[in-house]
This record gives sequence, structure tokens and C-alpha cells, in this order.
Amino acid sequence: MKKAILTGGFSFFFKGLKNSKDKILVSILLIVILTFFLSCILYWVENTAQPEVYNDFWDCLIWSFTTYLENPPNHIVVHDPISVIGKISWAFICLLKIALFAVPTGLVASGFSEAVEKQEKENKLKKESELIRKTFNRMIQSESYYKFVPRYRSLNYLQVKTGLNVNDIVDAVNYSPDLRLVNLSATVPANKQNDTLAVAHMPINTEYGCFINRDSNVTIISTSHIVGPSNFAFSMAAMGCFNFVSKELSPSQLDALNFYLLSGDTLENVEDYELKENVESQALHFIDDLVSLKKQSMARGEKHWFFVVLGTLKTQDSHVHFSRLATAKAKNLSHRIEIGGVAYASTVLKEDEDVFQSIVSEAVASLAECSVVINDVKQNVVALQDNANLYKAVQSKNLMVRLGGGVDCNAVTIRIGYEILVYDNAHLLKAKALADAIHNHIEKDRVVDETIEMAAKVCYEKKGPSFADVYGADPVFESDPLKLKNQIDLWSKQALDKYEHLDLSGNPQPNFKPRKKRWLKK
Repeated sequence: MKKAILTGGFSFFFKGLKNSKDKILVSILLIVILTFFLSCILYWVENTAQPEVYNDFWDCLIWSFTTYLENPPNHIVVHDPISVIGKISWAFICLLKIALFAVPTGLVASGFSEAVEKQEKENKLKKESELIRKTFNRMIQSESYYKFVPRYRSLNYLQVKTGLNVNDIVDAVNYSPDLRLVNLSATVPANKQNDTLAVAHMPINTEYGCFINRDSNVTIISTSHIVGPSNFAFSMAAMGCFNFVSKELSPSQLDALNFYLLSGDTLENVEDYELKENVESQALHFIDDLVSLKKQSMARGEKHWFFVVLGTLKTQDSHVHFSRLATAKAKNLSHRIEIGGVAYASTVLKEDEDVFQSIVSEAVASLAECSVVINDVKQNVVALQDNANLYKAVQSKNLMVRLGGGVDCNAVTIRIGYEILVYDNAHLLKAKALADAIHNHIEKDRVVDETIEMAAKVCYEKKGPSFADVYGADPVFESDPLKLKNQIDLWSKQALDKYEHLDLSGNPQPNFKPRKKRWLKK
């Protein structure tokens, strides 16, 4: 106990020293400058009054500094100043001797106090964030009987459940990278919007969000941190034992980039160069991780399937929509289809068209047996394919095209209404229907490693702490907010080092200068 207290005391002392080092250096530099200035005055007036004593400026300067050591032996100057100005200058030098020790001591004490206060605040925020995170423990969904992590918790719910006030909740959320404040009005039509703030929680293990490799030929992707799609995609990937990749973080929420459409135009108005580079590096790392999963399949002599889950408000024609349409300008896509007299390229390979149609047919049939409540009216879920009148064909900068959809892999977008993603009490039935349809026609004969399979099942079959996707006994996701923030900073620096010289298309930036050289120039 005493050892822990002693260690903690030394820890706070060194933190205080570290927090105050810049101020201490400035104060010492100021004392040195003032001592030099006062020595000049002292020499100037005393050299006139007693030139035989003050006959060398450097002796006078050294004498001024040695007085800080309390009359050292072999004093260089043996006579005190006799002029009025000299005595005043000497008096100020004596005061500086006190300041030399008093000021740094005070600064260290202040830094020590700040370190203690900061630690107490961090302990408080950590405790409160853990309290909030516990409200996201997996629970049974009565309509589907699957276990799921709540998609969000309203501020009112959290106040009642945790006893925290709104300010405490907001501070704890801002402190924890895997918690975020969301506005549910983004998930309802504009004419029905009414700001409703809530807290969402998603797992983090990269600087852009989450990456889980389950050695599958299928990857479920969420490209934006809007509440709903990520949670649904996570459950869908676990149910099919598929890979999961999601974008959850952004260096700035004001300039958040949806990775579904990676266009440099989005960042043109971002004046902060470092912020722009951070966003671009995130995006390029996101793409590289997805490509690595595709290469993993190719190394096995198999083709990869990407399924991007998006939320949509346009659900008047369908609640679930499958799309693989690209513009005819995508010349490298050989598979062409015609809809309504318009030719489109397909991000699904021609030899896999039958597989795609089989997936859609099974999903449509399974979803038709499910229901969803919209405007207090219960409806059967409608799923459609390639509705070109409702959704535009994707451009060459779209993620599906960038990943090689239609060239050496398959890429499909699944748009799901927010009524299902956010408000439905049986959204996991829809996730299971989609996961089963994909699994049955792509990986029906796949032999899954038992450890990976059990880890995936934990996510929707057992009660437990939030997104506890585990491999053996080691957790995939860091739960300590401070450790996670430090880890994210490290990941971000590594991504910058690797991708900073590239633009969003992965091409070298013209006239690029490394960060150190650029900072030196500034």
C-alpha cells in the first residue's frame, strides 16, 4: 500500500515536472536575460564610481550569476556597489536569486496540482463512460429472440439509467472514441425532423473504425458512422461469419467523409492541411484493408464478394434494395445490363450473375415473410433489385468500382430503410435473412474455423458486454478510453506515414513535401 502511494506520488511529481517544463524553461531564460541586463547597468555605473573594482564587464557578469550560489569561495568581486543605481540593480539581482528557485518550485507545484486534477477528471470520465457503455450490453430482442447490442440510447434513458446529467453524459461520450453523440433526425424525412439526441456505440480497432477478418470470401461494409447501418452490418456479418469493415471515426465531424463515394471534391474546402491528410489517409487505409481481404480470397483461388450496407430514407418503393449498377462510362467493366432502354455496367461479374440473382431471390422471399411498422401501419417487407429510377448508377469514384467490383470481384450495395435499421423491433430477423441468403449461395460449403465461428456467434447468441467479439480469451476491442485514444493516435500517425503522399485515388500528390519539411517551411 505504502509502495503504491509512494510510486503514485513520484508519478504525479514527474507529471507535474513534465507539464511545467516549458514554463520553467521560459522563466529561467527570463531570469538569465534580466540578470545580464542588470549586470550591464551595474557595470556601467560602478565602473565610473569605482573603476579599480569594476574594471572588467565579464567579471561583473560572472559575479552577478555566482551570487545565486550564496557567496561561493574565491569571490570574483570583493566590494559591494556604492552608487545608488548600482545598489538598486544589485537589489534586483538579489530578488532574482529568490525567483530563480521560487518560480520553478511554484510551477512544478502547479503542474503537480494540474496532474492530480487531470487524473481525477480522467478517472471520473472513465467511470462514467464505463457506466454508459454498460447500457449497451447485449440483450434479447423479443421479436426475433436474438441477442443484440442496442443501436442507440436516448439522453433521457441514460439520465434515468445512470443518474448522470446531460453535461456529464456529453463529456463522457466525447472522452470515449467508441461512443458518439448522434441526432436521430437524420434518419427521418425532412418534413418530420425533430432533433432527438442519442448516444451510439460501435467497436473500434483501427484509426478509421473497425476491421474484423474471419477468413471469409464475403465482407460486409459500413461506410458511414450514421446511426443504424454499422450496427445492422455488424450483426449481419456475425450471423454469416463474414468479414466486417466499418468507418466509425473522423478527424473532424464537420468534415466527415462518407467512404462510399471517395471524391476529392468533398475535401476541397477543408483549409486545414493536416486534417485533410488525416481524412485521406483514413480512406486509403480503409480501401487497402478491403483489398487485402480480396487478395486473401484470390490466394485461395476464390472470388470475393463485397456487400455495402447503407441507410436510406427513400423507402416508398422498397424497404430493402439491391444495387450493382455502374455508369456505362466504366469501360473496364465488361458485364453490361440494360434497364429501361439504358445500358449500365455491372459491379457483379458476368459469370456470377446467377449467384447474385439466387441471393436476391432468396432474400426477397425471406424478407417478404417479415414485417415492419411505418407510420403506425404494419407492412410486409418489400425488397427490389436495380431500381434505376430511385437510385443513380455509381460513378468510377464509388467504393464498389474502386474495389474492383465487376473486374476481379463482386460488389453489391444493399440499401435498407431507416425504419428497419433504427426503429424496427425485429431488425435482426432481416439481418439473418440477408446473411443466410448470402451464405447459402456463396459459402454454403465453407468449413469455418471453430474458434472464429464461436467468436462470431457470441455477438448474437449470448448475453455479454457490448461488442465482445473474442478470439480465444483475447478481446479484440480495447475498452479503456485513454488507452484506446492513445492507440488511435498511434494508428493515425502510422496511416499518415504510409499514405500522406497519395491522393484519394491512390496516386502520388504533385509537389508533395513531407510533414517535417513543410513544418520547417512554416
